[in-house]
Amino acid sequence: MNRKIIIAIIFIFGILSSCTKNFEDLNIDPKHPLEVNGGVLFTNAQVEMADQISSTNVNRNIWKLMAQYWTERSYTDEANWNIVNRRISDNMFQTYMAILKDLKDAKEIIGNEEAFFDSEKANQANRIAIIDLTEVYIWQRLVDMFGDIPYSEALDIENYTPKYDDAATIYQDLITRANADVANIDISEGSFGSADLIYGGNADNWQKFGYSLLVKLGIGIADGPLAALGQSTVENAYDKVFTNADDGAFFPYQASLPYVNPLYTDLVASGRHDFLIATTLFHAMDSISDPRINYYFEDITNPTTDYGYSGGSYSSKMHYNSVITAPDYKGFFMTYDEVQFYLAEAAARTWSVGQTADVYFDNAVTASIISWGGTDADATALLTTHPYASYIGGWKDAIGTQAWISMYTRGFIGYTFFRRLDFPEFSMPPSPPEGVTSVPTRFTYPINEQTLNADNYAAAAAAIGGDDLLTKLFWDIY
Repeated sequence: MNRKIIIAIIFIFGILSSCTKNFEDLNIDPKHPLEVNGGVLFTNAQVEMADQISSTNVNRNIWKLMAQYWTERSYTDEANWNIVNRRISDNMFQTYMAILKDLKDAKEIIGNEEAFFDSEKANQANRIAIIDLTEVYIWQRLVDMFGDIPYSEALDIENYTPKYDDAATIYQDLITRANADVANIDISEGSFGSADLIYGGNADNWQKFGYSLLVKLGIGIADGPLAALGQSTVENAYDKVFTNADDGAFFPYQASLPYVNPLYTDLVASGRHDFLIATTLFHAMDSISDPRINYYFEDITNPTTDYGYSGGSYSSKMHYNSVITAPDYKGFFMTYDEVQFYLAEAAARTWSVGQTADVYFDNAVTASIISWGGTDADATALLTTHPYASYIGGWKDAIGTQAWISMYTRGFIGYTFFRRLDFPEFSMPPSPPEGVTSVPTRFTYPINEQTLNADNYAAAAAAIGGDDLLTKLFWDIY
């Protein structure tokens, strides 16, 4: 049940019961009207986070379009990088801030619980660390979307005009927080139990998630002013990350309400046929006889659609495989193959991470192929004909291209691999916004921030070099 519904029900019962009490009972502090169980808020945050990341609703998530996995059939604004008409930045920003507020409140509630025994204290500490890791995951995502964002003054209901923090400074703080979180997790104790829909309260899995997140954070700043911090972060965490595909963080969508895959809602229940396979993705896979073609797509003898162009008749074109639109198709937060690609990149940069780049690269590609239903033989065939060392653009080409292909269900991660490594080659759509002459490197700030937090918005825009789709983030120096 949605958190807002739960709170509404509690509030109604409170009003009804007040009829038999003094009117003073209605004098509730509006800043803290009702206290909800911290586990309920954490569950709701996981659901909302999974839905936001998994959705392909053009009002709130267009990353599959930005990554050029898909394009649009009729209404092509978003594939042409028009993110203003639907206020996409506003919708995403507000959704993530609401999730972060839930997590902040959950952490505060749990922190105020009385714990007497050592096991209770360890359980409490585990829950707080798990919530904080989830916050770190979301904050990194927001920084990688926009650059400088409200952080230190964010989530304060009394502050409508929070200042923007420097993106690099936020990254440093996120790494500090994540390091503290993994250190605070006691894997011999429990945490949320069934309130945790991702790992069922398994502290060991959450600790692996935390170390994997540290690798992700470190690789995120591998170029630019924080490169040394990125290297030390990865080198300290690499041997404690996910060790197999089962360790990954997934959301277990179900075949019936309330936890249904948003792609089912967006693409099946709606009856809409808005998206087609972009030529960019299919040609990259077809050129190397990638075995995942048969798992990613249906009607593969039909033509694809050039990115940003109107696709015309839906029935005559290549389509996404219906497996991803099943109501119980899982949502993805972070996976084993993703982390192996990060480690391949770390090794390619000559960081000390235990294995060579080609070993991690092969692990990543193999894991991705098998996760889609392919076999070890399929992976071996691809890696034999197109090994790590064969890519013309070197390690950035090899890792960038294969990671982008592998992140097919995670548009934002695929788009970010492209932004960081500049591979593969993306296409220009026919009608980009005026002045946009290359692939966008960030999203522009929400319109609400421009109007309601104008002074801080203006300062942030100036600090990053302009609130423009082509402004590069601090880690994007090439």
